[in-house]
Amino acid sequence: MKKYAYLLFTALFFLACLIPGLAMLPLGPSSAAANEHLAPLPKAVQPDGSPNWDLLSDAADYFSGHFAFRQELITADSALKAAVFRTSAQPSVALGRDGWLFYAETLDCYTGASALTEREACCAARSLRLAQDYVQEKGGRFTFTIAPNKLSLYPEHGPQGLERTSATSADRLVEALAREGVAYTDLFGPLAAQEEAMYLRLDSHWTNRGAALGHDLLLEAFGLAGHAFDKPGSYQESHRGDLHEMLYPASPQLDRQFVFSEELQFEYASKVRGPDDLRILTASGAENGPLLLFRDSFGNALHGLMAESFSQSLFVRATPYDLGLMDQIGAQYVAVELVERNLAQLAQAPFVMPAPKLAGLPWNDEELCRPENLSGAPALLEVSSNGTYTTLSGTVDAPCDPDSPVYLVLADGPSTAWEAFPQWDAEAGRIAFTAYFDQEDSIAFDMELANRWVNVVFRCNGQWVLALCDAVSHNPEYLASRGLWVGEEE
Repeated sequence: MKKYAYLLFTALFFLACLIPGLAMLPLGPSSAAANEHLAPLPKAVQPDGSPNWDLLSDAADYFSGHFAFRQELITADSALKAAVFRTSAQPSVALGRDGWLFYAETLDCYTGASALTEREACCAARSLRLAQDYVQEKGGRFTFTIAPNKLSLYPEHGPQGLERTSATSADRLVEALAREGVAYTDLFGPLAAQEEAMYLRLDSHWTNRGAALGHDLLLEAFGLAGHAFDKPGSYQESHRGDLHEMLYPASPQLDRQFVFSEELQFEYASKVRGPDDLRILTASGAENGPLLLFRDSFGNALHGLMAESFSQSLFVRATPYDLGLMDQIGAQYVAVELVERNLAQLAQAPFVMPAPKLAGLPWNDEELCRPENLSGAPALLEVSSNGTYTTLSGTVDAPCDPDSPVYLVLADGPSTAWEAFPQWDAEAGRIAFTAYFDQEDSIAFDMELANRWVNVVFRCNGQWVLALCDAVSHNPEYLASRGLWVGEEE
């Protein structure tokens, strides 16, 4: 009897293992849930006609993501772990209180574990200031805003036991923005002041009401009037939360989203696949001039409201942010919206624009070339071209003041300097930078010349320091001919 029971158990076990694969025949493969990227159907032949020697491993990857009932099994596993152990089955999702869900990475933002360093915040703020100056020189108006993490606004619904840091990334950046004089639109206070929740319970983003309030505040920053927050509508269970879908892909539960009573008055001026498109161009009958908005996923709910308020709008998700797009629509208003958890991106040369030339030098050339003002490390440079700009980037293995700008000077030309975008480098104490030069500019940067004769100036302990590019630092004859001081004074 035991023998037959063993055989029956074994048969049932193998049958259970076969069901997910066999069920794919009548039901088809399971689709991706939320923002998953699953392996494609494997092919025996590569595009170049050669055999695919990884066919078996590719097939295994495909099956692991597409087997039948996959989403149902994931949902059951997540529900069991949440109910019994109060833990999330997905590392990117954190379980809050009262049924709220949060992005797990925002927990470190809240506690300060991933807070911006002082140098990082200064790099981000300086880059925004350079972008603002460029926009204003072209006659436009500029503002920057941070879309708060949900946990920053509603910690009472977050996981228990978290303590807010005394200085979050947003706090440090806002302080640096004030020092740099960057136009900043605060959303934290106005969103938190509302009695109703401005964010979705099962999603990482704001509701349409939250986006409407953000719209009004951005227009106010531009000196314009916005009344989207007064639009009539009602809350309906109509939204599929991104965090909920990650945990429970087979669950039919929907989040309560605010739905406007009337459609927004604008038209798409280009083909659009969805609100996540890298570029969205719109037109409306509004009197306000064209808008260029650099945005992230929070712009999915925001872009329609902004499109309604400007005669023409271009919404861009691609990075780095190309300020040359101002000319494409004749933008009179430029805004940058970025979620709090991604603020570190601003410290990585976020804008594409011509490097600004200094009207005057903040240092004395003769003093700068004295031994005590020369960096002990050379500037290591890299040059590339994309057809429109020559890109010059590099590093100096030396420390600098947290708020120090980074300037580039030609070693074999007049005393002219350009400011580069300062970048945060993960290697502590190392300076990093990127600058873009219009290839039609009068300086006509030749790649080889730039790579050989561009030096770097920065500030350390309140004193200006010159870092010679590697080629110059090893060419005493050239240095002597240019009057650069490289030896001991006799």
